[in-house]
Amino acid sequence: MITILKYLFTVRFRKLVSKGDNIAVLLIVLLYWFTAYLVFKNYQHFQNYILIFFLDVVGYHLQRSDIEILKLRKNYKVILFLEYFVYSLPFYLVLVFKGEFLLIAGILIFNVFLINLPKSNFKTLKYPFDLFNVYWHINFRKYKLIYLFLFLPILIYIAAEYKNHNLIYFVLLILSLIACAPSFERERIEEIKQNPYAAEKYLWYQLKNTTLNTFYITIPIAIMLCVFQMWEELIWIGFVFIAPLANIILKYLFFRNNLIQQIFFVLFIATSIFLFGFPLIITPFMYKKAIKNLNAIKYAEDSN
Repeated sequence: MITILKYLFTVRFRKLVSKGDNIAVLLIVLLYWFTAYLVFKNYQHFQNYILIFFLDVVGYHLQRSDIEILKLRKNYKVILFLEYFVYSLPFYLVLVFKGEFLLIAGILIFNVFLINLPKSNFKTLKYPFDLFNVYWHINFRKYKLIYLFLFLPILIYIAAEYKNHNLIYFVLLILSLIACAPSFERERIEEIKQNPYAAEKYLWYQLKNTTLNTFYITIPIAIMLCVFQMWEELIWIGFVFIAPLANIILKYLFFRNNLIQQIFFVLFIATSIFLFGFPLIITPFMYKKAIKNLNAIKYAEDSN
């Protein structure tokens, strides 16, 4: 079993670093533990958002393709359970030291439920998304994001029952991150060059597409908030749109480097929170620069 677990972790890290790069793997592990340490030292700030550090397991499980192979072993569910436990161990220790034993039990029970969840075919499910950006459909099918919408209303109910406003903000944060996922994907350069729209209009349609599709995924949560008459929290739904729209601009600002886009996305969101939205002031300049980059892709490369 230990050999199988070692193999599974090797495969998982191989998606992040090149094969045999043990130093990079070590740095990722150290960063993971350091993040858990920061959460522990600032637990009062992260307490209401601690569950977000366990969501990676959910996303990974729903998109993995090796479960059928693992099923050849009778104890494959135990292997999966141990893999997810070890992967999230730093944050389990945070909860142990903070005495959150009921929360630990809840997460472990959820993992058992996740492992035993029957495989569903979501390729036949029709999503209402606008097709200008096909990655909305691709991401929802590839990462099974629809599963999250089975749990978010439950969190809304718990928040309303116990009057926990921070839990509402956590749900809105998850919605915003879901809406950001498609803009981390890249269309091929040929698709941009062959598109009949000018760069500015192309970017405008991308922003319009993101706004419309983000609106669709906020509808269930908005209905829940209306049912529980949480009018103040309902106003905050507007903030769900900020990060996805900003990420569209960052995508074309750093089209050739996805990693740089991710870094600037984190910096943009963090500074927007801690500097009270100051980075939003430079958004028009980012918008113009993104259009220039699109023009460079669409026209300049034709001369090469």
